[in-house]
Amino acid sequence: MSLRSTDLTILSNLFKGDRALVTEWIALYLEEAPGYFQRVEDALKADDAKAMTFAVHELRPQAHYLGASKLLELLALIGGTADDQGARACKGPVEELLELARRIETELREDRAT
Repeated sequence: MSLRSTDLTILSNLFKGDRALVTEWIALYLEEAPGYFQRVEDALKADDAKAMTFAVHELRPQAHYLGASKLLELLALIGGTADDQGARACKGPVEELLELARRIETELREDRAT
């Protein structure tokens, strides 16, 4: 059994256990989040700290609702580092973030299939 990257308890509580609303929210996340992760990656390539900070800021509430504590931790680290040292200083954490985002996407898609 592998460890989960998400804990959907927060989302379930937010929607008072309404599974249809949880499923709808997850579908919306799966549709919109990849664009924000792409913006983070693009900002790294362009060394654009402002764009990176904006993109990670937009992802933080989603990470919270997913109960994705490691994702939330990486987003905070990247945002702070980009502000203080520039986007290129975030290369390692961004790579880790993108890998985690792929795992979360797979996890959520598998959840929807069951």
